[in-house]
Amino acid sequence: MWIFRKKSNPRVKQIVLKGQRKREVFARKVSFARGFLKFFLFFVLLSGLIYLYFVNFPRIEEYVKSIFRQPVGRIKFQTNGTLNAQWLRSFFTFQRGVDIMDVDIFAIKHRIEQCSQVKEVHVERQFPDTIKVTLQERIPILRILMREGHLHREMFVDGEGVVFSCESIAEIERQMMPFLSGTTLKRMGNGQYEKVEALEKVCELLTLAKTKYWPIYAQMEVISVEKLRKKNVPWSKINVRCHCASAVIFKDSDFDEQLKRLSFILSTQKIRNNLPVERIDLSFGKDAVINFRK
Repeated sequence: MWIFRKKSNPRVKQIVLKGQRKREVFARKVSFARGFLKFFLFFVLLSGLIYLYFVNFPRIEEYVKSIFRQPVGRIKFQTNGTLNAQWLRSFFTFQRGVDIMDVDIFAIKHRIEQCSQVKEVHVERQFPDTIKVTLQERIPILRILMREGHLHREMFVDGEGVVFSCESIAEIERQMMPFLSGTTLKRMGNGQYEKVEALEKVCELLTLAKTKYWPIYAQMEVISVEKLRKKNVPWSKINVRCHCASAVIFKDSDFDEQLKRLSFILSTQKIRNNLPVERIDLSFGKDAVINFRK
C-alpha cells in the first residue's frame, strides 16, 4: 500500500512508504540517546580525572615513588662537544645515596642551561638507577678578544653568531682557530653579547676550508666581516688575513671554486717565490687579482 503526502506542487510527487515515518522518528531518538550517552560518559571520565588529580594525586605520586624508589647508581653523559663528566659533576649537588625519584631533574636542567657553551640539554631518569644527561654544545669556529677593564678575555663564536666562553677545548684546536674582526659586540643586560650577524657564510667558508683545503685553513689568522652583508650583494665580501697574504678577498658565494683557485695560485712557482704577497682578490668571477709587495 502506498501513501501520498499532500501535494504542494502538482509537478512533484513525494512517495513515502508506510511505516517509514515511524522508523525515522525512532532513528532520531536512537541517535539522540547515543549522543547523550557519549556526553555522559565523557563527563564522568573528566570528573574522575579531576578528582584523581586534585584529591588523590599526592597519594598516586607517593605510590609511584614507592615502586621506583632506588638510590642513584650512575650518571650517564653524552655530548657532541668538548665538555666532560668532571665539568658535569658540579651541577649535581644532591647527597650520595639519594633516591632517584627525589632528584629534581628540572632544576639540574635549568642550571646546565646557564652555561653559554650549552645550546640544548635533556635530563631524564632511566630506571632503575640512572640519570641521563644529553648535551648539544655550541661548536666554536672563531675566536674574539674581549676587553674587560685592563684585561683581555678570549671568547668564541659559533656558526650562528653566538658569543660564548668555551671550556675543555684542545689547545692545538684553539691556536689553529682564526680570530674575528670587523664587528662591534654589544653586551646585553644578562651579561651575554648580542649575536654577530651574517656569520653563516663565514661558517660555510671555514668548514669547507677545514675539511677540504686544510693547508689554506691552517694559514688563516683573522677573518674580517666588515664588508660582509646579510643580503647577497656584489660588495658583500669576506676579508681573510693569512700567512700567504695580508688580505685574501672572497665573495660571499661559490667558496669551493674560490678555494680551488687559491690553492692553484699558491702552488705556482712565481707566487711561492714571492710569498707573502700583499693582496689576492678572488671576488672577480673566474679571475684573480694579485698585488705583490713592493
